[in-house]
Parts: sequence; C-alpha cells; structure tokens
Amino acid sequence: MREKVLLIVPHPDDELLVGGGLLRTLARSEAYEVYVVYTTNGDFYPHEDKLRLREALQVLDGFCGLEENHVFFLGCGDGWKDGGHIYHQAGQKPLVSTAGKTETYAPEGLADYRYARSGRHSAYRRADFKQDLKDVIADVRAEILLVVDFDAHADHRAASLLTEECLGELFREDSSYRPFVLKRFGYDGVWKGRPDFFEMPRRGTVLAELYRTPYTPEEELRFAMPKECALPYLARNPFYRALLCHRTQEAWQKADEIINIDEVFFRRNTDNLLYGAAISASSGNPSYLRDFKLFDCGDVTAEAFVAKECGWKPEEEDEEKTVRICFETPQTVGRIAVYARGNNSTDSLRAAFFFDTDSEPVRMEVRADGKRNLCTFAMREEVREITLHIEAWEGVFWGITELEVLPPEETKLPDTLEGLLFRGDSLKMTNMVKTRMRWEKAVLSLKRKISRWLPNSYTLRRYYPEIVERRYVPVRYRAAYMAELLKKKIE
Repeated sequence: MREKVLLIVPHPDDELLVGGGLLRTLARSEAYEVYVVYTTNGDFYPHEDKLRLREALQVLDGFCGLEENHVFFLGCGDGWKDGGHIYHQAGQKPLVSTAGKTETYAPEGLADYRYARSGRHSAYRRADFKQDLKDVIADVRAEILLVVDFDAHADHRAASLLTEECLGELFREDSSYRPFVLKRFGYDGVWKGRPDFFEMPRRGTVLAELYRTPYTPEEELRFAMPKECALPYLARNPFYRALLCHRTQEAWQKADEIINIDEVFFRRNTDNLLYGAAISASSGNPSYLRDFKLFDCGDVTAEAFVAKECGWKPEEEDEEKTVRICFETPQTVGRIAVYARGNNSTDSLRAAFFFDTDSEPVRMEVRADGKRNLCTFAMREEVREITLHIEAWEGVFWGITELEVLPPEETKLPDTLEGLLFRGDSLKMTNMVKTRMRWEKAVLSLKRKISRWLPNSYTLRRYYPEIVERRYVPVRYRAAYMAELLKKKIE
C-alpha cells in the first residue's frame, strides 16, 4: 500500500511555496498518495476566490498529477473586516471575512470540506476552524505531513499553530498515530528569498530569519529540487510554468527567489512518550509541556512577534517546582529535549530529571531562547515515573513550552525521503550554460519591468474596483495606471 502525504497550506499558490518540488516528487512517485488542504479560499479580493482555487487545481493537476478529489478546501476567510483574525476569535459570534462571509463556502462547482463531509457549513469561529482542520488530518491519516511554518503572514501563522494544536490533541487521543511531520517556511527563503537562482556558482537556499525561529542550521533537512525543476532554462522549467498558472498573484515574477536547487524543511519530533502519560505539577499548567506547540502568539496579525503564555512555569512561592510524569506501561528512555522561553538568549534554567528505576538523576542546563535543548544519556529501561525538578533559573523565565521524553534512538527518515536529500548541484557550469543563465536572468528582469508598466487585468481590477465585473479592462484604465506610475517616478 502507498503511504499517504498531506500538505497543509493556507492559500492557493502556497502549494508551490511550501510543498514545492518535494510535493511534485512525492505526488509522482508510486510509493505515495498525496492530498492537499487549503485553509482559506484566498478571497482577500472577493472576486478572485474562484480564480485562485481554479489556478491551484490547475497547478496540482499539471505540476503534480493530483486529482481534484485529493484536494480539500476548508473554506475559511482570507482577511477579516474587524482587523482581527479567526485564530483569536472567542465566543459564539462568527467573524465576518473581507468577502462578507460568516461561514465556510466554496465557489460554484466546488464544495468546502465541512459541507462535503456533513452537509452543512462551518461558522467562522476558531473552534469550528480547528475542528475542520483536525477532522481533515484524522480522515486522511497521512504518514507524512508537510505543513506551513510560522511565517510573516497571519494566515500562515494561524495554519501553523492550529495544525500543531490539532496534532497535539490527536497524539494524546490516538497512540497509534505518529506521522512524520515536516514544516517549511513559505516566505523566508522562498517568497521573500534571495533572487539567486541565476547566481554562479549556484548555492543552496539561505534562510535570513532562522535566528528568530525554534530551529538551528543543524536541524535543516535540505531536499533536492527535482532535476527538471532546477534547470536555469525557465521556458523548460516545470516549476516556472506552474508559477505562471497563478496569474492572479503574478507568482512568476518571484521565480528567481522561489525556485532553487534545494528546499529547506524542519522535522517536528512525534515520538514524545509524554502523549501517553499522566502529568501533574506542584503548580502551574503542565498541559503546555505536551501540546506540540513550541510557542504561541498573542496576535498573528502583528508584524513583530507578540508572545503569549504557552509554557509551564511554577509559582514563585512553590518550593517544589516539580512535574510528575506517570506512564501506564514501562518505557525505555534515552533522550530528553526541552524548549524554554525567557527574555533573551542569556536566560537559562537548570533542570533535574529523576527516574523511578535509578537514583542518579539526569541534569540539564537549559537555554531559554526557544530553541531545542537535547540531552542524551545512558538508556533507562522499565521506567514508570519521571519527576522533573527545576533547581534554579537565571533571568526572566516564561516557562518550558515543550518537553519531549524520547526513546534512545531517533526515528530515521523513511528510505524514500532519505534518497531525496540534497547531495550537491548536478549542473555542469560550462561556458554555454553560463551564457544561457545570464540570458535567462536578463529576460526575466525585462519581463518584470514590462509587467510593472503593463500589469495584467487581475492587478488592474484590484487597483480599480469599479471594473471588477467587467470581462475586459478598458484601455483608458491601462493608460491611467501608466500615467500614475510615471507621475510617481517624476515626483
């Protein structure tokens, strides 16, 4: 039987930004059966909803060979009239999207997931949104999940955090479900990547914002772009042709940023033994320790990151400062990973882990910078209880956001994925290739300049809402647009 792959992204076009060449490779492999779920309709401009979804279906068909019945539309809004976001919605009153909707929908000819599954639509409430996403994950039950990571866009952030929230619940409810989770940023290194596709010698993706994330360079999993998609000859490049399909977004203009010789993903460990354990604490909320969320955000729409309470922290007056972990059946433990957050990278804490099978505790110095602190130790067998005790902390301590108690050996990459890792650029840099690359770069630059002065009809309809319903854009609007550009340039 083929293994299932589920890609979770917010917008039509994110299948290329987040799934990328890896999605194409897996979808065209005999070993995998691929599904895609879009959390929003991409209807920030309401008249574009059907266009954007149809563009995505065209890409998934042509670029990936994916059938329409393997694509799910949650039907959530792309933008909200009150300026907030559904991720923070509370109460029973649904939000109103910028498209004027209060419940999930799909354009004519398509069906949103909840309606197709239950014969009704879901209200634009956080709880409904989360339940729809959780149900999709549970229904597909994919062995591999490709998920958008916490990006600069509010919808990317919401999809990332809510997927983690759903997975944390599913892992606690079903001990047999432990998928392989890979996350990828759609902005850093991609939509807002370096325009280096035509640089010589060619180099791998550069993540400029990695220091802001819970990850380190050592955790990067670099998958090779399919050879045919790494070609610097855009007319023959399937990835470039797929970008051309997203005409409403004019995604092709970002080709030299989006397309690269490799794609960077990060693995989220799902082997945490805490999902099947009973947890109690001397004070504070220990549920944060196993919710699969490495952090939470107080406002996904804010440009600067707004931290939200998301970690276990004992009360100041608590003299014990402990968490007790009890397993229903004996476990074998050999690694512990701790994520903690403080005020800056110098904050730290010292933690000790006591095992019921051994009098010798495992002690860890934990950086409270949000990144992974991994401790490997002599294997403990037949473990039924572990007690975590905070011995000391320095600086401002916001809490331990995730605690992973792990088996001695890490689960390896599936062989098929291992074989897709980037091993180096295979393109031979001959003089002819170099000349062709310079030519392709110049042509792409020229096309962008022309498009700036002569944008497509979708861009003009955004700029002039009064022509949204018109089939063709009158010439006078194109002339007016060019005149305004010229005026700005002169000024």
